[in-house]
Amino acid sequence: MKKRKGPSATQEDYLAAIFRIEQRHRIIRANLIAEELGVTRPTVTAALKHLSAMELIVYQPYQPIQLTEQGRKQAMAIAHRNIILFLFFRDTLKYSEEQAREIACKMEHAIDDEVVVQLGKLVLYIEQSGCIPENWQHLYSPHGKKHSFDVMLLKKGVSPRKESGRNSDSTSSPVQK
Repeated sequence: MKKRKGPSATQEDYLAAIFRIEQRHRIIRANLIAEELGVTRPTVTAALKHLSAMELIVYQPYQPIQLTEQGRKQAMAIAHRNIILFLFFRDTLKYSEEQAREIACKMEHAIDDEVVVQLGKLVLYIEQSGCIPENWQHLYSPHGKKHSFDVMLLKKGVSPRKESGRNSDSTSSPVQK
Protein backbone atom coordinates (compact mmCIF):
# COMPACT_ATOMS: atom_id res chain seq x y z
CA MET A 1 0.00 0.00 0.00
CA LYS A 2 1.40 3.37 -0.92
CA LYS A 3 1.27 6.30 1.46
CA ARG A 4 -0.71 9.30 0.26
CA LYS A 5 1.17 12.57 0.10
CA GLY A 6 -0.35 15.95 0.67
CA PRO A 7 -2.13 17.83 3.40
CA SER A 8 -2.24 16.64 7.00
CA ALA A 9 -5.47 15.24 8.46
CA THR A 10 -6.31 18.63 9.96
CA GLN A 11 -5.65 20.40 6.67
CA GLU A 12 -7.86 17.84 4.92
CA ASP A 13 -10.61 18.66 7.43
CA TYR A 14 -10.34 22.31 6.42
CA LEU A 15 -10.41 21.47 2.70
CA ALA A 16 -13.47 19.27 3.22
CA ALA A 17 -15.21 22.01 5.23
CA ILE A 18 -14.42 24.61 2.56
CA PHE A 19 -15.80 22.26 -0.10
CA ARG A 20 -19.03 21.62 1.87
CA ILE A 21 -19.53 25.33 2.53
CA GLU A 22 -18.96 26.11 -1.14
CA GLN A 23 -21.66 23.57 -2.07
CA ARG A 24 -24.15 25.20 0.29
CA HIS A 25 -23.31 28.91 0.14
CA ARG A 26 -21.10 29.45 -2.92
CA ILE A 27 -19.20 32.14 -0.98
CA ILE A 28 -16.69 30.86 1.56
CA ARG A 29 -15.77 33.05 4.50
CA ALA A 30 -13.54 32.31 7.49
CA ASN A 31 -16.41 32.69 9.97
CA LEU A 32 -18.38 29.94 8.17
CA ILE A 33 -15.35 27.63 8.36
CA ALA A 34 -14.95 28.38 12.08
CA GLU A 35 -18.64 27.56 12.61
CA GLU A 36 -18.45 24.38 10.53
CA LEU A 37 -15.41 23.02 12.37
CA GLY A 38 -16.16 24.43 15.82
CA VAL A 39 -12.88 26.34 16.06
CA THR A 40 -11.90 29.98 16.58
CA ARG A 41 -11.35 32.52 13.81
CA PRO A 42 -7.61 32.88 14.59
CA THR A 43 -7.25 29.09 14.24
CA VAL A 44 -9.00 29.24 10.87
CA THR A 45 -6.79 32.13 9.74
CA ALA A 46 -3.63 30.15 10.55
CA ALA A 47 -4.94 27.10 8.67
CA LEU A 48 -5.96 29.21 5.67
CA LYS A 49 -2.47 30.69 5.46
CA HIS A 50 -0.98 27.18 5.36
CA LEU A 51 -3.45 25.98 2.71
CA SER A 52 -2.74 29.10 0.67
CA ALA A 53 1.02 28.48 0.91
CA MET A 54 0.37 24.93 -0.37
CA GLU A 55 -1.57 26.49 -3.28
CA LEU A 56 -4.76 24.62 -2.35
CA ILE A 57 -6.80 27.78 -1.80
CA VAL A 58 -6.76 31.44 -2.76
CA TYR A 59 -6.83 33.41 0.48
CA GLN A 60 -6.64 37.12 1.18
CA PRO A 61 -7.80 38.49 4.55
CA TYR A 62 -11.42 39.74 4.52
CA GLN A 63 -12.00 38.31 1.03
CA PRO A 64 -13.99 35.22 0.04
CA ILE A 65 -11.90 32.05 0.00
CA GLN A 66 -11.62 29.98 -3.17
CA LEU A 67 -10.35 26.47 -3.81
CA THR A 68 -7.65 26.23 -6.46
CA GLU A 69 -7.97 23.50 -9.08
CA GLN A 70 -5.60 21.29 -7.05
CA GLY A 71 -7.45 22.15 -3.83
CA ARG A 72 -10.78 21.22 -5.42
CA LYS A 73 -9.36 17.89 -6.63
CA GLN A 74 -8.10 17.07 -3.16
CA ALA A 75 -11.34 18.20 -1.49
CA MET A 76 -13.36 16.04 -3.87
CA ALA A 77 -11.09 13.05 -3.18
CA ILE A 78 -11.59 13.55 0.57
CA ALA A 79 -15.37 13.78 0.08
CA HIS A 80 -15.29 10.61 -2.05
CA ARG A 81 -13.32 8.67 0.58
CA ASN A 82 -15.71 9.87 3.27
CA ILE A 83 -18.84 8.87 1.35
CA ILE A 84 -17.55 5.38 0.49
CA LEU A 85 -16.42 4.75 4.07
CA PHE A 86 -19.69 6.10 5.47
CA LEU A 87 -21.76 3.86 3.19
CA PHE A 88 -19.60 0.85 4.00
CA PHE A 89 -19.97 1.29 7.75
CA ARG A 90 -23.65 2.25 7.66
CA ASP A 91 -25.03 -0.03 4.96
CA THR A 92 -22.69 -3.01 5.01
CA LEU A 93 -21.59 -3.23 8.62
CA LYS A 94 -24.85 -1.73 9.94
CA TYR A 95 -23.39 0.89 12.24
CA SER A 96 -25.72 3.71 13.19
CA GLU A 97 -25.58 6.78 10.97
CA GLU A 98 -23.79 8.75 13.69
CA GLN A 99 -21.23 5.98 14.32
CA ALA A 100 -20.65 5.46 10.59
CA ARG A 101 -20.07 9.19 10.09
CA GLU A 102 -17.64 9.37 13.01
CA ILE A 103 -15.63 6.34 11.88
CA ALA A 104 -15.55 7.53 8.26
CA CYS A 105 -14.28 10.96 9.33
CA LYS A 106 -11.43 9.36 11.25
CA MET A 107 -10.48 6.84 8.57
CA GLU A 108 -10.73 9.10 5.52
CA HIS A 109 -7.32 10.58 6.32
CA ALA A 110 -5.46 7.30 6.72
CA ILE A 111 -6.90 4.97 4.12
CA ASP A 112 -5.19 4.37 0.79
CA ASP A 113 -7.13 5.46 -2.30
CA GLU A 114 -6.96 1.95 -3.81
CA VAL A 115 -8.56 0.49 -0.67
CA VAL A 116 -11.37 3.03 -1.00
CA VAL A 117 -11.91 2.00 -4.62
CA GLN A 118 -12.16 -1.65 -3.60
CA LEU A 119 -14.52 -0.86 -0.71
CA GLY A 120 -16.64 1.17 -3.12
CA LYS A 121 -16.85 -1.82 -5.45
CA LEU A 122 -17.84 -4.04 -2.53
CA VAL A 123 -20.56 -1.62 -1.40
CA LEU A 124 -21.94 -1.47 -4.96
CA TYR A 125 -21.77 -5.25 -5.35
CA ILE A 126 -23.63 -5.87 -2.11
CA GLU A 127 -26.24 -3.27 -3.03
CA GLN A 128 -26.73 -4.49 -6.60
CA SER A 129 -26.55 -8.23 -5.87
CA GLY A 130 -29.34 -8.10 -3.33
CA CYS A 131 -27.02 -9.60 -0.72
CA ILE A 132 -28.47 -8.99 2.72
CA PRO A 133 -25.68 -8.14 5.18
CA GLU A 134 -27.65 -9.57 8.10
CA ASN A 135 -27.38 -13.02 6.45
CA TRP A 136 -23.60 -13.07 6.92
CA GLN A 137 -23.24 -10.80 9.93
CA HIS A 138 -24.22 -13.56 12.33
CA LEU A 139 -20.85 -15.18 11.55
CA TYR A 140 -19.02 -12.30 13.14
CA SER A 141 -20.35 -9.41 15.13
CA PRO A 142 -18.01 -6.59 16.17
CA HIS A 143 -20.63 -5.63 18.75
CA GLY A 144 -20.42 -8.65 21.01
CA LYS A 145 -20.49 -12.23 19.73
CA LYS A 146 -17.07 -13.43 18.73
CA HIS A 147 -16.43 -15.89 15.94
CA SER A 148 -13.02 -17.24 15.18
CA PHE A 149 -11.98 -16.41 11.66
CA ASP A 150 -9.25 -19.04 12.08
CA VAL A 151 -11.91 -21.76 12.36
CA MET A 152 -13.80 -20.38 9.37
CA LEU A 153 -10.59 -20.24 7.29
CA LEU A 154 -9.55 -23.75 8.32
CA LYS A 155 -12.93 -25.09 7.20
CA LYS A 156 -12.16 -23.58 3.79
CA GLY A 157 -8.66 -25.10 3.77
CA VAL A 158 -6.84 -21.81 4.29
CA SER A 159 -4.05 -21.48 6.84
CA PRO A 160 -4.66 -18.38 8.98
CA ARG A 161 -1.11 -18.29 10.37
CA LYS A 162 1.53 -16.04 8.89
CA GLU A 163 4.45 -17.80 7.25
CA SER A 164 7.85 -16.94 8.65
CA GLY A 165 10.30 -15.61 6.11
CA ARG A 166 13.03 -18.17 7.00
CA ASN A 167 11.78 -21.54 5.82
CA SER A 168 8.80 -20.66 3.70
CA ASP A 169 8.58 -20.86 -0.06
CA SER A 170 8.63 -17.22 -1.19
CA THR A 171 6.45 -17.98 -4.20
CA SER A 172 3.56 -19.46 -2.25
CA SER A 173 1.00 -17.37 -0.46
CA PRO A 174 -0.14 -18.24 3.08
CA VAL A 175 -3.67 -17.30 2.06
CA GLN A 176 -5.24 -19.22 -0.78
CA LYS A 177 -7.84 -17.68 -3.05
